[in-house]
Amino acid sequence: MNLLVPVNGSKASLAAVRYAAAALRDGRGEVILVNVQPRLPAYVARFTSRDSREAMRADRSESAFAAARAVLDATSVRYRTIAATGRVSDAIADVARSVKVDQIVMGATRRAGWWQALFSPVTQVIDRVEVPVAVIGEGRSGAFERYGVPACVGLGLTALAIATE
Repeated sequence: MNLLVPVNGSKASLAAVRYAAAALRDGRGEVILVNVQPRLPAYVARFTSRDSREAMRADRSESAFAAARAVLDATSVRYRTIAATGRVSDAIADVARSVKVDQIVMGATRRAGWWQALFSPVTQVIDRVEVPVAVIGEGRSGAFERYGVPACVGLGLTALAIATE
């Protein structure tokens, strides 16, 4: 089984790496780490050389891979790294297709559900791939996200119901 794990150096992405390492501890399969660096806007890119842009992206990718490598080096799990450039969700989907992975394991912070559903790269990746996507939560959401947002939505719906009567 081949698992694709997007990493960016965050605690959430490291939680996904640990999950993938545990899933493949039997030695049957490989973890493919991918880091996506954005393209620079054209008005910035024209003032820098292609070599300096590529060196900057490579440096940022290597720093993102460092913690994930440390986790995987402590296990017997085989892995490899891929550095990609472009829009995060598109690049992850492209790598998943080209490498033919069995599953994508993504880390995510615990945010309010509506925020996650609308703006998260996780949601965009799920829309673009045919393989299963496991989302590994890291940390706890704040009190406002757990209680304040649902309370505000409830109050808003109540006010709307009263106003339409």
